[in-house]
Amino acid sequence: MLRLLGLGFGLAVVVGGTTGTGVLRSPREVAEAVGSPSGVLLVWLAGGLYALLGANAIAELGAMLPQAGGWYGYAHRAFGEFVAVVVAWGDWVSSCVTGALVALMMSTYVALLVPALAGHERTVALASVAGLGLIQWRGLREASRAQEITALLVAGALLVLLAGSWWLPAAPAPTKALGGTGIGSLVVAFQAVIFAYDGWYAAIYFAEEDHDPARAVPRSMLGGVGLVILTYALLNAALLHALPFAELTSAELPLAEVADRLLGPWGRRAMLAVAVLGHLGVLNSVLLMATRVLFALGRDKLLPQPLARVHTAGTPRPALLVAVALTVLLLATGTAEQLLAVTSILFVSYYAVGFAAVLWLRRTAPELPRPYRTWGFPVTTWLALLGSAAFLVSNAVAEPANTLLAAGLVAGSYPVWRLVKRREAA
Repeated sequence: MLRLLGLGFGLAVVVGGTTGTGVLRSPREVAEAVGSPSGVLLVWLAGGLYALLGANAIAELGAMLPQAGGWYGYAHRAFGEFVAVVVAWGDWVSSCVTGALVALMMSTYVALLVPALAGHERTVALASVAGLGLIQWRGLREASRAQEITALLVAGALLVLLAGSWWLPAAPAPTKALGGTGIGSLVVAFQAVIFAYDGWYAAIYFAEEDHDPARAVPRSMLGGVGLVILTYALLNAALLHALPFAELTSAELPLAEVADRLLGPWGRRAMLAVAVLGHLGVLNSVLLMATRVLFALGRDKLLPQPLARVHTAGTPRPALLVAVALTVLLLATGTAEQLLAVTSILFVSYYAVGFAAVLWLRRTAPELPRPYRTWGFPVTTWLALLGSAAFLVSNAVAEPANTLLAAGLVAGSYPVWRLVKRREAA
C-alpha cells in the first residue's frame, strides 16, 4: 500500500463518513422512538460518549498496529485467525450492506431534485456505486480527494444552515411524550444512534497508507469524533428550536423543513443537494473500507491472493471489484433493505472484539510500542466493552429474529474459513 494519506483525509473519512447520513434521517428516527426532547438529547449524548470511549480505546490499536483491514488485524493479533476471519466477514458484509443502503437513500433525494428520475431510483443507486468505483479504480489520490471535497462541502452547508436556524422563532414545547416506551423503543433509538455514529473508527482502515499513522490515526479518530459529537449536538439543538416536536418525529428530512422555513423552496432543494453529497461521501468511505478488508485477507492468504494486488496508483483493484460487485448484488436483489436491522448488531459486535483486544494485548503483549495509550485505561475500555455487551443483549431480547439473522450472517464465515484451510493443507 502507498503512503499517500494524512490527517486531512483521516478527519474527512471520520467526519464525512459518519455525519453524511446521520444528520439527515437519524434525528427523526430517534425523536420518534424516544418521544420527548430531553430523551432525544440524552440518547444522542449517550451515543456520543460511547463513540468517544470507543475512539479512545481503538486509537491505541490503530497507532500500535498500523495495517490495512481495520478490526480484522486487531482480532488476528489478539485472538487468532478464526476470530479474525469472523470479524472480517461481518465487517465486509456490513460495509457492503451499508453502501447499498446509502446508495438507495441517496437515489431518493436525487429523484426529489430531478423528478424525471422518479421510478428509476435503483438505476441511480447502481450508477452511483459504479461511478465511485471508477474514481477509486483510478487511484488513491482521486478517491481521497473525493472524500475530502464532499466532507468539506457538507460541513460548510450544515454550518450555514445550523447558524441560520436560530433566526427562526422558537417552536412550542410538546405537552406530552409522543413516542413509545420500554426497552423496544430504546433499542430502536439506540440502533438509529449507533448507525448515525458508525464511522468514528474509519481512519484505522487506512493506517498503512498514512504518512505518520502513530500521530495521524489517534488525531483523526479523537478529533473526528469530537467534531461529530459537536455537529450532532448543534443539529439536535437547532431542530428542537426550529421545529415543533410532532413535526420532527414525522418529517422525512427535518433539515429540509428548516431550510424551507429559512429560504423557501430553494432552501429545500439546496438541502436535498447536500443530502446527495453527504450520501456520496459515506458511500465512498464504505467502499474504501470494504476494499481494505478484502486486501488484508488476500495478503494473509485467507482469501485468493490476487485480492492483495495493488495498482501503482495505490488501489487494490481486484479487492475493489469484489466489494463493488457485492454492493451491486445487494442493490439489484433488494436484499439490502432486509439486512438494515442487523447492521447495527454487526457494527457493535466487532466494536466489542476491538475493545477486548485492547484489554487482552495490554496483558499478553506489553512490549509492543504504543505511541498512543488509551486514556483512563482500563476503566474507559471496560465501559466501552460493557456498553457494547448491554446493547447486544437488549437487542437480543427486543428483536430476537434480527439477532439470529446477524448470527447467521457471521456463521457464514466458517465454511469459507474451513475451505481455505483445506486448500492450504492440500
